[in-house]
Amino acid sequence: MANTKITNPELFNLGASTLATQLPVMTLVQRIAMTGMSVGEMIFNSDTDKVEYWDGTAWYSITYEAPAAENPYNAVIYTGTGNARSITGVGFEPDFVWIKNRTTGFSHSLQDTIRGTGGAATLSSDGAWAEGTYPNYGYISAFNTDGFSIGGSGGTYGYANTNQNNNNYVAWCFKAGGTAVSNTDGNLASQVSANVAGGFSIVKWSGNDTTGGTIGHGLSSTPELTIIKKTSATANWQVSLNASVTGVEGYMNLDANAALYTTYPLYYTSSNSTVLSSNGTSTATRLYNNQSANYIAYCFHSVAGFSKIGTYTGNGSTNGPTVTLGFQPTFLMCKKTTSTGNWRIMDSTRQSSNPKSKGLWANLTNAESTSTSNLVDFNLNDFQLVGGGGDVNASGQAYIYIAFA
Repeated sequence: MANTKITNPELFNLGASTLATQLPVMTLVQRIAMTGMSVGEMIFNSDTDKVEYWDGTAWYSITYEAPAAENPYNAVIYTGTGNARSITGVGFEPDFVWIKNRTTGFSHSLQDTIRGTGGAATLSSDGAWAEGTYPNYGYISAFNTDGFSIGGSGGTYGYANTNQNNNNYVAWCFKAGGTAVSNTDGNLASQVSANVAGGFSIVKWSGNDTTGGTIGHGLSSTPELTIIKKTSATANWQVSLNASVTGVEGYMNLDANAALYTTYPLYYTSSNSTVLSSNGTSTATRLYNNQSANYIAYCFHSVAGFSKIGTYTGNGSTNGPTVTLGFQPTFLMCKKTTSTGNWRIMDSTRQSSNPKSKGLWANLTNAESTSTSNLVDFNLNDFQLVGGGGDVNASGQAYIYIAFA
């Protein structure tokens, strides 16, 4: 009989210093000398640092096997019908869905399982509006096993953001950890849905307007890119970038085209492996920790084979930089950091062939358009800039990117 494998480390968390006091702790020699054992009796072997059990004939160790990493991303495309419906084909039950009308210039629609379903839970990356406010044209009414359901109010623009008749849509879908759990790693309580193996979590909290606020994010590594939004009032989206990515802690606004900000205040930063940290020292600078305000954050870090966050410098050439990822990308979002530029999104769901020329922009309502210069090849282990367009490859300009397999 092989070792029994436990896939939930919390069942036997020796680091919590509780199990070792509940089970007999003994060396291998002491365990061999044991007599009169009952079937199922357990000990902690201090020589092997394993829990062992007696099955009536022999001792077997119980070992922890970490869950395999799981790609947290997939996308689907569909044509609108102008009424309530379900979208399938995602491959998992998504916890965060980002929808964009490709045909007409209507706003993006972002919803997640922590904030919930319905029109009151919609956000738009192209504007600073609070959740559930203009332009709320259609919404997710349910998150399902293989996708999501769409609801709306009908009328001329009732489904424009999510399911307008004969309009084409893309839904970028992300898997977190399902139902949120309470997290007390920081000094502000948070609700977290975390896909630890996949490097993605959704975090919700309420501010307390104090200096030094910290919020647990539920991941095992420091988030490299964190998208934050005050949901209870009008406020810009912040994309916080860890210094491991850009060389200096900084942020940009997802709903704007400005360059990287590295000067004070850096409202929330991903500077710690367990918490997001506030650098604000007054009500004016604590924009992401205001009293009684509500916030949502989407946290990402790179996972080998599935996702990568990084930087590159453009050369303005059709033979542009090649950026190694270790996987073939299916999604890529780029943003210039050294000067103004839009958040360009490309994916192989909307366009399977190279070069990827069909763009959408996180900060713009614009319909999808085909570029002759913002061109990218998605290759087996990398992506290459094959056009000199300013969204992706302006000469001498620095860019950040986030890519998914």
